[in-house]
Amino acid sequence: MTSLYAISIPVLANVLKVTSTILKKGEQWAKEQKMSSADLLALRIYDDMLPLGMQVWINVVTTKKAIERLTGTAPPQIEGREKTIEELYAMIDDTLKELAQVKKEDVDDRDGVEVPCVFGKNEYKTSLVEYVHGYPIPTVYFHLNMIYAILRGKGVSLGKMDYMEEFMAPFTKIN
Repeated sequence: MTSLYAISIPVLANVLKVTSTILKKGEQWAKEQKMSSADLLALRIYDDMLPLGMQVWINVVTTKKAIERLTGTAPPQIEGREKTIEELYAMIDDTLKELAQVKKEDVDDRDGVEVPCVFGKNEYKTSLVEYVHGYPIPTVYFHLNMIYAILRGKGVSLGKMDYMEEFMAPFTKIN
């Protein structure tokens, strides 16, 4: 049986690593275009969607909240939403360090623990397993996809392997 740790902590870590990789490619592209990092972080596909910087911020905050729910301990909170690109990289790196400190035994055997979950104006209560499957994992994938789509749509040279490589790292290549 797959453990609660296995379906959460490594997945969240991989999403943040891919977020950083894709953001770095976007940053390089912006430099080539003589675009400021502030303008890069303000990119969006449609006017009514959140900008690139917020997409990254949400992935970090969602991961931090998941750590809190999964371990029962609160990680340091992030103040403010408007971040520079350097601050976003630092947030990602700090959160990856927090994820690396989570031990399997901190998470497993907590499957049945009920936790709160707020989504928009709605409040929910659910088991940790349902929480992981229903909120942080779909949320971070959604925002990772938006980060990729925003950058790719603006002309950043991204391919499927930029997205998939980290997730496929444990695979054994046979040819």
